[in-house]
Amino acid sequence: MRLSFRNGKKQPVPYHHKFTSDFNSVIFIVLWNSLGFFFIEFIINYIFLFYPAYQVGLFFSFITSGGLISSIFIGFLTDRYSKRILVMVGSFGRGISYFGLYISIILESFIGIYISAFVLGLGAYIFWNPLDSIISEKSSKYYRSSAFGKRRLALGMGMLIGTIVGFVIFSLANFVTPGNPFFVYGAIPVFGISNFYAGIQFSRKVDEKKKFIYPENDNDSLVDPNSENSTESSNESLGFIYFLGIVILFCGFLLSAINFGFYRPYIQRYVLEYINRNVELVAAFYLPTALIGALIAPKLGTIADKVNTYLAIAIASFLGGVVTWLIINSGNLWFFAILLVIDQTIMLTVSFVFINFLSRVSVKHRGKIFGLITVFESIGMIIGPVLGGLVYYGISAQAPFIISIIVEWSLISFFVIGIWILNPYLVESIKNKKKN
Repeated sequence: MRLSFRNGKKQPVPYHHKFTSDFNSVIFIVLWNSLGFFFIEFIINYIFLFYPAYQVGLFFSFITSGGLISSIFIGFLTDRYSKRILVMVGSFGRGISYFGLYISIILESFIGIYISAFVLGLGAYIFWNPLDSIISEKSSKYYRSSAFGKRRLALGMGMLIGTIVGFVIFSLANFVTPGNPFFVYGAIPVFGISNFYAGIQFSRKVDEKKKFIYPENDNDSLVDPNSENSTESSNESLGFIYFLGIVILFCGFLLSAINFGFYRPYIQRYVLEYINRNVELVAAFYLPTALIGALIAPKLGTIADKVNTYLAIAIASFLGGVVTWLIINSGNLWFFAILLVIDQTIMLTVSFVFINFLSRVSVKHRGKIFGLITVFESIGMIIGPVLGGLVYYGISAQAPFIISIIVEWSLISFFVIGIWILNPYLVESIKNKKKN
C-alpha cells in the first residue's frame, strides 16, 4: 500500500488549467516594450523642472490625446482583424515616438516633444488593447487577474532593466560630456530600438489562434471554447438596466481617470521641490517602489482572483486616499518610499479586480469593451493633468492631492453600484468555480 504525504494538502493547479502553452511568450514581449517607461517619465520631469507645472501636464495630456484617437477605433479593429499585427504596429509606433522625442530634446523643440508624446500615446493604445485581448483569450477566467499580474511583473522587470541602462548612460554622459544632450539622453533611441525588436518578435512567436480551452473535470478532454460563448447572445440582450450599469461604471472610470491625472504626474515634482532636490537620490528611492510593486504583482493577481469585488474596491479606495494624504505629509524619502509601495500595492490590486471583471463582460466584443474604457480614461487623463497643473501652480502644491482624496472616496459608490448592476450580465461567470 502506497503511503501519501500529500493527504489533506491542496493540490497545485496544473499550468495548462490556467494558461495556454505559449502564454509566457506573450508576456515576455512586454519586457522589451517597457524598457523606457520610468526613464522617459523621469527625463520629462527633469527637463521641465524649471518650467511651469502645467507644461509637464501638457506632455502627459498629449500622450493621452494620442491614446484617445487610437482608442476610438482600436477596439473595433481588435475584434475584427489580426491582434498580432496590431500589437506589432503599436510597438513600431512607440519606437518611432522615442526617436522623435530624442531628436526634439536635442533640438530643444517643445513642439517636437509634444508631437512625439502624441505619437507615443497613439502607438501605446494600439499596442495594449489587442495585447490585453490576447492575454484574456489565453488565460482561464478563473485566473484572469493572475494573468495580468504576470504581465505587470514583466512590465516592472522591463522598467528596472531600462532604468538601470538609462541612468548609467545618463550619469556617465553627464560626467564625461556634461550638458551634451546627444549623449546625456542617448538611452532614448536604445529604447526605440527595443520596441522595434519587441514588435518583430511578437509577430514571429505568438499564435493568436491558440486560445485557452477549459478542461472538463480533471481529464485531458477539452471543452470547445465556443461553448463559453453559447450564452453570450442571451446575456447581452441589452436593456435599460444594462445600459444604466454601463453608464454608472464608465462615469466612474471617467472621473477616476481625471482624478488620477489630477495628481499623479506631480508626485515626483512635489518630492523634488519639498522633500529632496537631489535628482539622482529621488530616482534611487522612486525606482525600488515600482520594482517592488512589479515583483508582488503576480501574488496580487492571485489575491484579486479570490477576493470579493465590492469589498476590494471599497477598502482599497479608502486606504488609497489615506496613503495619498500621508505621502504629501511624509517629510523624508524613506517614509515616502514605504508609502509609495503601499500605494502601488493598492492600485495594482484594484486594477486587477477591474480588468478581471471587464474581461468577462463579453468575449465576442472584448476588444470594444477595452477600447471604450480607454476612450473614457483618455478623456479623463487629458483633462486631469492640465487641471492638476493649474491647481498645483495657482493654488498650492498640496491642493491636487487633497482634492484627489475627496474624489477617490466619492467614486466608491459609482463602482460598487455599476458592478452590482452588470454582474448578472457577465458572459464568463465564475460563481460556479470548482474547488481545486
